[in-house]
Amino acid sequence: MSDVQQLSGGIDLVEEDGIAVLRLRGEVDGLVVDAWDVAGPRASGAAAVDLSAATFLDGRALRLLVRETEQSRRAGRVPELRRPSRMVRRMLELTGAAPLFAAVC
Repeated sequence: MSDVQQLSGGIDLVEEDGIAVLRLRGEVDGLVVDAWDVAGPRASGAAAVDLSAATFLDGRALRLLVRETEQSRRAGRVPELRRPSRMVRRMLELTGAAPLFAAVC
């Protein structure tokens, strides 16, 4: 048995059309967020979050979305949520975080 645990999802920071985009894929849970945090600080200021490949987000993943897009809000921009699932939109509504993002379907 291996001591290495396979992660069920992932997070990448890429540039698209001159803006930083946070891409989430698979099941983004606390273990995935921990791996992202351990990788070190980034000057992200993500202006958009692409959720088209995400199948699940837990509470820690939601906090990551808010945290990683904070710099964009401070600059006066409303970060885009690209292709969020119905579950993610509902989670944002229930937690009161929906007004922090502009949903782009």
